[in-house]
Amino acid sequence: MGVVAEPRNQQQPASRPPRTVSAMVFALLPMVLVAFGIAGMVGQCSFNPGGPSIQGGPVPTVDVPAELRRAAGRVDFPVLEPNLPANWRANTANVTTLASHAQVVRVGWLTGGGRYLRLAQSTAAEDELVESETRQAPHARGAVDAAGRQWVAYDSVRGEQAWVAERDGVRLLITGNADEAEFRALAEAAINAPPGA
Repeated sequence: MGVVAEPRNQQQPASRPPRTVSAMVFALLPMVLVAFGIAGMVGQCSFNPGGPSIQGGPVPTVDVPAELRRAAGRVDFPVLEPNLPANWRANTANVTTLASHAQVVRVGWLTGGGRYLRLAQSTAAEDELVESETRQAPHARGAVDAAGRQWVAYDSVRGEQAWVAERDGVRLLITGNADEAEFRALAEAAINAPPGA
């Protein structure tokens, strides 16, 4: 009988930790804690079972008359203040300047149905205003009759839409994720608002 040589340079297989559920949990726990730590430091993550929030706080409320009075002092066109249903809550307001130096006054609302609509007022050219508000090249979808005016409907981001009309030389643009009835309510309020300051 011949001699069988033992293989050389072979190591015993390393023993593996047991593959139990608790072992997997303890292996993943450090990664989960690191992820929560990073999210907490950046402030992009919050849990609020009571409703929507921004970085852990309640959704802000804006004093629309005060904000529009301030805006009127900064722009060279009359700023309209639409009269909207009591259950709509304004949560954003600002004035920005476009590349053409035209200014835009914006106010955003959470509607009674929990959706979002924003009204932009400006003397900017329609294409520039639409591109600024929808963040994409203007693509008209057709016309909508609302509040006795014809509004041009455009595509917007995230499947939203935008409506544009003109009143006394000022372009009005409505955009958001609200339903048609809410778009029409804001269109009516903007067209029928008393002349601004």
